[in-house]
Amino acid sequence: MSGQNWAERPGGGSAAASGSSAGAGELLRCQESYACSGSEAAFECDECGSLQCVLCDRELHTQARLRDHERSRLQPGHIPYCDQCSSNPGPGPSPRHRATSRCLSCKVNLCTECQRRSHSSRRKHPLSSYPQLRPAEQGEAQSQQLDKRLSQTVSSFLLVDEKEQIQVADEEEFIQKLDCKADENLKVVSVFGNTGDGKSHTLNHTFFYGREVFKTSPAQESCTVGVWAAYDPVHHVVVIDTEGLLGATVNLSQRTRLLLKVLAISDIVIYRTHADRLHNDLFKFLGDASEAYLKHFTKELKATTARCGLDVPLSTLGPSVIIFHETVHTKLLGSDRPSEIPEKLLQERFRKLDRFPEAFCSIQYKGTRTYNPPTDFSGVLRMIEQQLTNNTTRSPRPPAIIFKALKALSERFNGEIADDQMAHSCFFPDEYFTCSCTCLSCG
Repeated sequence: MSGQNWAERPGGGSAAASGSSAGAGELLRCQESYACSGSEAAFECDECGSLQCVLCDRELHTQARLRDHERSRLQPGHIPYCDQCSSNPGPGPSPRHRATSRCLSCKVNLCTECQRRSHSSRRKHPLSSYPQLRPAEQGEAQSQQLDKRLSQTVSSFLLVDEKEQIQVADEEEFIQKLDCKADENLKVVSVFGNTGDGKSHTLNHTFFYGREVFKTSPAQESCTVGVWAAYDPVHHVVVIDTEGLLGATVNLSQRTRLLLKVLAISDIVIYRTHADRLHNDLFKFLGDASEAYLKHFTKELKATTARCGLDVPLSTLGPSVIIFHETVHTKLLGSDRPSEIPEKLLQERFRKLDRFPEAFCSIQYKGTRTYNPPTDFSGVLRMIEQQLTNNTTRSPRPPAIIFKALKALSERFNGEIADDQMAHSCFFPDEYFTCSCTCLSCG
């Protein structure tokens, strides 16, 4: 990228006139100039390796091959990356360093090492210094680079197909596909939501720094069929992507039952919605899922613990639910009622619909209003990290136990479901979890 990200101060004074330190009034300019002529930078794209204005960011990242790039909004006092370190854009084996100075003649940002290597003999080139990061900030930046490198080799795999058939032979293959240690204690995070609301995109940006670990697509058809899984080595969790609700499918009943099996083995469920307002379907789904979980799954989870001789008891209390609500044109839940927390407003909605989500450990709300893309996933990530450290009701467990629980539930609740037997007023009717055969003698 061009490295042209220095701007004169308002009034015509240049950086060179300000001495050796970069002042707070200096602007960072767009390094792409893809759709502008050097406008003020608003984002930094780690994979493009450049600073970008709002217009260039939008024009570049609507392209299919660039859509999942991880971008961050520039904050006051932002220090750009070294231009010579980032000559090969995107994460790589060598960490990229933040610039410590800028050569005003070459118009490039330089870290300490690149400055020593390329500018030690150029004494006449004026340099302007950036404010130095504090040791804590340097450690945080280095830790983030290490985390990104850990995620580079992660890939997802099909765990259960749309016919509820597990695609992994046994726990050994499950551990091998996850690429984790057999004795490592893990939690499970899954995502639910309607087709097209960005579930896969959310997981990619929340856990994997924007890498397309889970496939995304701009097409009308759902690109996630069945249940896919991947291992996040940074947070030590199994991340599960599910097929969207309300999407076209051959067997709606089997897909819905499969979602509840995923919910049963999850510790945290993200319900992703992109609707301007929270629809009743969301509350009905969670309420019906809670009722079905308590009625059919708690007993089966206890039986699985005894039958399989598991060392770690499976929690019969359901997962924590985080409703991740992104809006564009409307206010977030509770923004016009600051005296009441959003979770209280959620409970009011459940009561009005006569739904009682008692099975879940907790139901939390995290909203973000996106005036200009990209979406800010930092808030929902912090909420997830807080839940991951809470082991009071759901403890981490070895991957083999996670697989055994899923397998036991799949063996217990399976088979075709006749549509004419369905109670369509409920998301999870009893027919999903009971035998469809009728005894000819006793009826």
